Amino acid sequence: MRQLNENQIFQYNGSPITFQKGDSVMVNATEMAKPFGKRCNDFLSTKQTKELISSLSAKTGISATGLVTVNQGGNNQGTWMHEDLALVFAQWLSPDFYLWCNDRIKELLQYGMTATQPTLEQMINNPDLVISLATQLKSEREEKQRLALEVQKKEQEKQSIIEETKPAVVFKECFTSSSTNILIGDLAKLITQNGYKIGEIRLYEWMVENKFLIRRQRYSRSKNKYINDYMPTQRAAEMGLFFVKERPIVSGENPIFIKHTCYVTGKGQVYFLNKFKSLMAA
Repeated sequence: MRQLNENQIFQYNGSPITFQKGDSVMVNATEMAKPFGKRCNDFLSTKQTKELISSLSAKTGISATGLVTVNQGGNNQGTWMHEDLALVFAQWLSPDFYLWCNDRIKELLQYGMTATQPTLEQMINNPDLVISLATQLKSEREEKQRLALEVQKKEQEKQSIIEETKPAVVFKECFTSSSTNILIGDLAKLITQNGYKIGEIRLYEWMVENKFLIRRQRYSRSKNKYINDYMPTQRAAEMGLFFVKERPIVSGENPIFIKHTCYVTGKGQVYFLNKFKSLMAA
């Protein structure tokens, strides 16, 4: 591999082709044309090439004379073309030659060097060159790994969001727009219909254990036993999961106690169906 501080000469089927890297890569087009028995002017004089040079100049900000330079003498004599134009010229000469030139230019731009037999020998005699290239390759590999991990992490986060919201998509249409509040027993039936078997009593127990409802007991004279009275916890009330209906129980003209009946709101129905859906998946 040869450093790009000077012209780089590569062999294409035994013919030397010179590349030069500055701010961009320039290629000796005279040498490019020679193996194919063609001339640069035959390519540069076409209408399509003139239009291409004009467009490249506008896009890159490089003048037409900067895209195509002609050196009459010295070490760099010949017609030189900017890499973008040189690739089009290479394709005009031969598809295989275009691919070869494209590989050389990509190597030069990426590594500042490219593979040739003389420079392989230079690497043997210059350990610092090997270390420099190895360090560059290591940095590029680490950067690619870092970017791959970022993409993987974002994909996992995206998939997690999809999984978390999937149950809501299933039930949202059914209940979000509904103004119907239902009893706990009816909610138990809905949950059972959606795959998680649970009865009213067990659902009450679950809601108390998981701090959605508070259970108080009172004595019922009519039933001659203690019965349960349920109220939402502060958290459940703030979440809007329940609607409570109060009914005073009177004896004669005097109220004895207030009976509370908890209804599950439309929002609560969505919430608890999703909750039990996740329990099934666990």
